[in-house]
Amino acid sequence: MKSAEEDPILKCPFCSRPIEEPAEIRTRFGNTFTGGRCECGAVYVYDRSGHNLGDAYVDGLTYACNGDADRAWSLTPDVDYEIVELGYDTRRKRFSDARRKTPTFLFIQIKDLTPKVR
Repeated sequence: MKSAEEDPILKCPFCSRPIEEPAEIRTRFGNTFTGGRCECGAVYVYDRSGHNLGDAYVDGLTYACNGDADRAWSLTPDVDYEIVELGYDTRRKRFSDARRKTPTFLFIQIKDLTPKVR
């Protein structure tokens, strides 16, 4: 039996479901980024170089807000959304500790902001 570290299937850190291979996504402003969306609603952005994490954060958060940049900029980290940064070992095809200048996946999960009814 394979351990979680040996499992070649990439999984969402929020729900542990397998994720699809990152694809090119075109934004409504015409730029593209590489990423996808998990079944649980989390989005992920893949930065091949590890040098463009700022852009990856912006793209991912805006994508998580369905292209609404105003909403994306109004959210507060750890209050309105969670973000997980994972390094990607391209040789072994699995997640590893995030280190700068290595391929990186950013996962963003918008928290349920619906008021709770008592």
